[in-house]
Amino acid sequence: MNTPIIIREAKKYDAPQLLSLFEKHAEYEGNSLLSTKQATSDKLNILKNLSDTPLIILVVVQGTEIKGYMSLLKQFSTWDMNYYLYMDCLYLLPELRGEGMGKLLMEHCKSYSHQHKLLEIQWQTPVENSKAINFYKHIGARSKAKLRFFWE
Repeated sequence: MNTPIIIREAKKYDAPQLLSLFEKHAEYEGNSLLSTKQATSDKLNILKNLSDTPLIILVVVQGTEIKGYMSLLKQFSTWDMNYYLYMDCLYLLPELRGEGMGKLLMEHCKSYSHQHKLLEIQWQTPVENSKAINFYKHIGARSKAKLRFFWE
């Protein structure tokens, strides 16, 4: 018997599983999260206090295991003079990829956007992530070429 999959908003008790998925997501994209004990402790505290942040995290749960997540932020564009929904991350464990779960998460994202009267959803993905790019094009998304910069 297959255990049903549900999508819900993340809760405080999801923090350890989410942190593990964040690490897997970073590795998938060829990066890593800070791994010092203090950094991990700080990250867990942030996740346990999600209501204090502008971040919304949707989780894909099967049984008691989180198998994926999507993080969302409401942001403002000075070019458009309007708010939009920014999808910061979408990550699924390999066993859920290609099973329609990404599309279901995107539908939840769209629904959230409509509920909050946000007319556009924006996100980015690495140029070498051809599977994600093909998926986004398949659901009808358009892209713009830009470089993302980091300054520490």
